[in-house]
Amino acid sequence: MNVFDRVNIEINGEGRVKFGTPQQKWFGEDSAMQTALFAGQEMIAITDDAGAFLLKYMGFDLGGFRTIEAAKEAGPAFARKVLGRLAEMIADYKEN
Repeated sequence: MNVFDRVNIEINGEGRVKFGTPQQKWFGEDSAMQTALFAGQEMIAITDDAGAFLLKYMGFDLGGFRTIEAAKEAGPAFARKVLGRLAEMIADYKEN
């Protein structure tokens, strides 16, 4: 039995603010940059120097989109990929 079988993970005040804000709803009047929250973290769809579009999320970038709409459409899959990669980076605790 691990510790998570015996406890409830609760959202704190900061989490209630982040998760109380609409998720996966894009904001921004600008066709060059828009933002949305995915899993409570900000994702940005923005133009790059070459005029294409890229997504920025939690320190990761994914580029090469022809339109901002194409970038936004890829947002959910990109967020899942980033979150999965972050989960893989976490090693179990081992005493030194």
